[in-house]
Order: sequence, then structure tokens, then C-alpha cells
Amino acid sequence: MSIGDGVHLGDFSKIITGFHYSNGYACGKIEVQDNSVVGSQSLVLPGSVVEKNVILGALSVAPMNSILHEGSVYIGSQTRVATRNSSNSLDERIEEMDMEYKKVVANMAANLAVTTINVKARYFHRIGVSGKGHLKIYDKLEGIPLHKVFQPGKSYPVMVRHSNSLSADDDARIDARGASLRILSDAPDSNHVPLIDLTLKTGNAFYARTLADFASWLVCGLAAREELVKRTPHVREAVWNSLRHAHSYAELHYYSNYCRLMRCTDGQEMYVKFKLRPIDRSIGEDAGKVKPTGILPPETGAIPRDENDTRPLLFLAQDFQRRVSSPGGVRYVFQVQLRAVPEDEAARDIALDCTKPWNETEFPCIDVGEINITENLSREESDKLEFNPYIKSHELDVIPATSNTQSASIDHGRSLIYEICQHVRNGQPLPHSWRNLVEQSNVKVDLSCCPIAASIATPKPKKETKLVTTLTLTRTWYQTFSAVFTQPLLQTVLPYTVVGLSVFAPLNFVVNMKNAEKLSVQWLFPLFWILSGVMGALACVVAKWVLVGRKREGEMVPLWSKRVMMDSTWQAIRTVVGEYFMEIASGSFLFVMWMRLMGSEVDMDGDAYVDSMGALLNPEMVKIERGGCVGREALVFGHIYEGDEGGMVKFGGIKIGEDGFVGSRAVIMPGVHVENEANLSALSLAMKGEIVRSR
Repeated sequence: MSIGDGVHLGDFSKIITGFHYSNGYACGKIEVQDNSVVGSQSLVLPGSVVEKNVILGALSVAPMNSILHEGSVYIGSQTRVATRNSSNSLDERIEEMDMEYKKVVANMAANLAVTTINVKARYFHRIGVSGKGHLKIYDKLEGIPLHKVFQPGKSYPVMVRHSNSLSADDDARIDARGASLRILSDAPDSNHVPLIDLTLKTGNAFYARTLADFASWLVCGLAAREELVKRTPHVREAVWNSLRHAHSYAELHYYSNYCRLMRCTDGQEMYVKFKLRPIDRSIGEDAGKVKPTGILPPETGAIPRDENDTRPLLFLAQDFQRRVSSPGGVRYVFQVQLRAVPEDEAARDIALDCTKPWNETEFPCIDVGEINITENLSREESDKLEFNPYIKSHELDVIPATSNTQSASIDHGRSLIYEICQHVRNGQPLPHSWRNLVEQSNVKVDLSCCPIAASIATPKPKKETKLVTTLTLTRTWYQTFSAVFTQPLLQTVLPYTVVGLSVFAPLNFVVNMKNAEKLSVQWLFPLFWILSGVMGALACVVAKWVLVGRKREGEMVPLWSKRVMMDSTWQAIRTVVGEYFMEIASGSFLFVMWMRLMGSEVDMDGDAYVDSMGALLNPEMVKIERGGCVGREALVFGHIYEGDEGGMVKFGGIKIGEDGFVGSRAVIMPGVHVENEANLSALSLAMKGEIVRSR
């Protein structure tokens, strides 16, 4: 094997250069190049090449003889799986794409599908509240050509689903707010077949013009995004304008951002965008707008609420349900913006650019009708709603794209990604064309616009043109000295010294008792072992607070810092003590008490059950409520290293709610919340910040 400079091999990851299997013995050289990250519990199999600046996610696999291309992010396994009862029909959306466009769509669909499988929920806009009612088209429409759907006086059943973009557990967090709208057929024999599905959000522009831009944005860190928006200030404005403080979903303006192709009854074609605004005209477009405080906001969904804010976690959902149940329900005005289709291809691409809103003076918002939501949907009904941007409609069509550099690529590509993820979430077999696309996901994604994920080229101080690559994990000479000499010494000598001292006093006691009471030594061995084990466990607790102290949620420390070295030393002590005595006590009251002494919040009165030493990697980051269960060999990570931010280790809390269950060998990353009675099954992965919900 060959390991480059600045490589990070995550906890319990494995590089396997050879193994026996049914056809004999497989072996091959493995190369992990500079500045790459192999995530926790991941496997790199024989013959693999992990190129520079690659991130292989937790619980993922680099298959045999594979190439993980430079600057890419890989999650899951790219091994092909047979699917029964799949359709062999072609999908015209895929057939229209060039090869690079297919690569980006395949990579995004595969990565988001993996997350969908693990959390059994949507990736974006996960928690929502929904209602149904009617859209009544005004009897008189001005400025709109005659259209089959938007006919004066018509009425359609509708469904609306409101949600936050990323914040799934607290409505008080600053976030983009969403409104998905489904307009159903009004035909008596149609059984309310959907006519149009629209996904709208706060803010009149999006931060990515193309699907390639969106893919790069998702995998880049905050520093990389800030570099991007410095070159494109209007993107910064789009990000900030999307964020909203809110005290009611019903008092915000929602925009489609992407436009569709509207075909009128006279054959005329126009570009159209959609908007929902509150019925109350006194509520302006800037309602709840967030004042910019930097180049970009922190990760949405991670911004904590004000400490004085005492509203319930899901107060927006409760407010919407209360308003729907009140006389009159919730009312919106449905609007459209129309624009003639330019004849020139370059002009069409500019018109389709979703990062720049249309000038409302030139292209005004036209009132089409009113939406009245009068009936709430249950939580189960809301979760089952599936909004598909690609519902085939000749009258309102998705604009096709052939390249990921075209402005239309983001709406065209996401229509396919939405459907793939919905099928995966619902356990439905993928059509043959979709499966073939997803199987191409082990290809390089171009991240040249991302200065963090790709190599960072910086000139030397002297007047030379040669460029060098900055490696975030390369050690200084004194850090290397410490890693080679000091740390191994601490991690071997100190743990066995602690255990030796723990054994000394009980051994003295047993020997003296034998001499004094004339007892046979074999009857005293169990007493000696239990006493020395308890002494070792208490010594481990003392070492935890002396060497490590208390870590705090959100804290970040350098990977090669003294604190991390002390933490590694304490982990060695914990491992030795565990093997000597405490591991056999896992699942017992004694083990739970040991966790509490080292900083964990575990309910002592509610039958909490912990059967894994992996729950003690960062004890103060773990909270287990009444009846919570952690299965055998499960790993509960209160820390994470992501390969960015200058080699910093980040800490995040993990909460397992009442009667929540974490299965054997499951992996939980920082920030995960296993809700009350939720189940994370064996060998599953809960990614950073995920919420595992009960079904």
C-alpha cells in the first residue's frame, strides 16, 4: 500500500490489500494519494486508487480495482445490485443529456439516494405540514393569453406543503421556507390526478445557475462557497434573500425561481414563473427577511434559536394547522410572471438563469386566482406526499437541457433526481434506464470551481511561477516528533501503568486476607478481579477529566493539537480498562454508571441499555433518555473530521430519545437525533445532523 501526505484514515476504516473469496485469493496494490480522507468504517479493497483530495464517506466502499477520481466525494458502495421487475423503457430526459451531464446527475442521485435510504426520509425539506383546499381562477384575467389550465372561473383541488429547507427539528432556526403546491385535475372521472407540481421557496432567486454549480455547492465547505460568491455577488444576495425569520408560514412570499414552458391554446409559447403571496396585501415581500452579517450565513439548519425564544420546536406547523382549522382557512394569491421565449439561444439561457430574478417592472406578477386551504392533512398523509416537478403536461412543461452548463439543467436534472430518490425512499424498483444511470455514479465530478475540494494552488513567496499544493494534514517537524515518539509512549506506557496501579491495592488486600484468614487463594481470585476492575474503571474516569476535561458541542480543535493527543491517550486507557473488565459489564447498570461518571447524560431510572464500548468515544456528547438502547458494537461518534477547515476536528452532541433504538454495528455521526421510539437498524449509518424518525 502507498499512503500520501496529509491523508486521514478515519476510525475503524480498513485498507485491505488481499483477501480470500470463493474464486481464490485476490490481492493488489492500494494507493491513497495526498490529502484524501477515508471515512469511519469504510473499506478500500485491492487494486483501488484513491486520487488526491478525495473524500470517501463513512461506511463506504472503494471497490476492487476502482479509481476514485481527484476532488470527488464518494458515499456508499458502487457495486452493482440486481433489481427485479424493472422496466426497460428509456427516459427521454436521460437520452437528451451529454456524458458530463449524466455524470453529474448520476453522482447526485446516488449520493442523495444513500442518505434517503439511511434516514428513510427526504434529504431537503424533511419535516412539513400540509393542507388541502381549492384554487379558484379569477373570472377575469388580464395580461394572460388563453390557456387550457388557467381558464377564467375554473376551480381546482389543491394541496400545499410547507417546510423548512434544512432545519428539521426547530422552526425558530433561520432557514429558507418552502411551499410545494399540487394542482389536481377537476375532471369528475380523473380521481384527482395531479396536473401540476410546483416547488416554491422564500427568496426570488436561487444560488446555483446550473446543476453542476449546485453539485459543487453541496460538496464544498463554507470557505469555498465564500470564494465563489466573492466572484458572483448576486449569488450572495440570492442566498441571504432566501433566509427568513418566521412566525407563520402563511405570512411569507414564495417563488418558483425556475421557469417552465407555457403553451397557450393559440400555439404561442412563453416562459412562466410562479409565486404565492399572502391574501393580506400589507404583508410585503421582505417579511421576515434576514439582515446579512457576513459573506455567507452559517449552515442553515444549524443556526441555533435565540436562548430567550420559548416557542415550541414546531410552532410554524402548529400555527399553520390552527389557521387552517379557523373560519376562512389559509388564503393565498396565486400569481404568474410571463416572458416571451427569446429567439437567440444565448438570450434564452439568460432568461432561464434562476440566480437572477426577472425585472418585475418589465415582467410583472399577474394575479391568476386565490388558493383557500381549509383542511389539514395528518402527519402521515403529509409525509407520503410526493411532489414531482416532471409531471408530463403539454401546457406546462419542464424545459429540457442537454448540458450541465445550461441554465435549464438544474430544473431538468432535479426532476429526475427527485423521482429516483422517491422510488428509493418508498422501496420501489428503479426503471432500467434510471438504474443504469445510478450505476455510473463512480465517475469524476468536476469540482474545478471549488477551491476547497480541489487542489488549492498558491504561489511561493519568491518570484517563481511554480505552484504548490497546500495539504491541510501535513505535520510540522515537532508534530511529527510528537507523533513518532511522545504519543506512542503515552498510549502504551500510561494505560498499563494505570491498570498496574489499579491492580496493586486489590492484590495487596487479597494477599493479606489470605494470610490472615488462611483462605485458599482460588476463592479470592474473583474478589480480586472485581475489585481491581472497579479500581481501573474509576482510574479511567479520573484520567478522562485530568487529560481531556469536558468538550463542548460545536467546539473545534486542530487535529495535531495537544488536546487531541491527550484524548488519544485517554482512549488508550479506556480501551485497556475495557478489555480488562468493563467490556464484560456492558449492558449492565454498572456500565451506564461508568458512562455518567465520564460525562454522558443517561437516564438511570428508565432502563436505558448500552451494550457497546463505541458509545464512549466522546461520552459528554451522548445523551440517552428513558428506555434508549445502543446495540452491540454500535459506534457513537461525538467528533468528526471532514477534510476541510484546515484540519479541524469538530464535536457535536448525539441524542437518543425515549425508547429509541440503535442497532448492532450501526454508526451515528455528530449532531444526530434518534427520536422517541425511532429505530436505526443494524449496520445502518445516520449521517451528520440527521434526524432518525419513528415510523
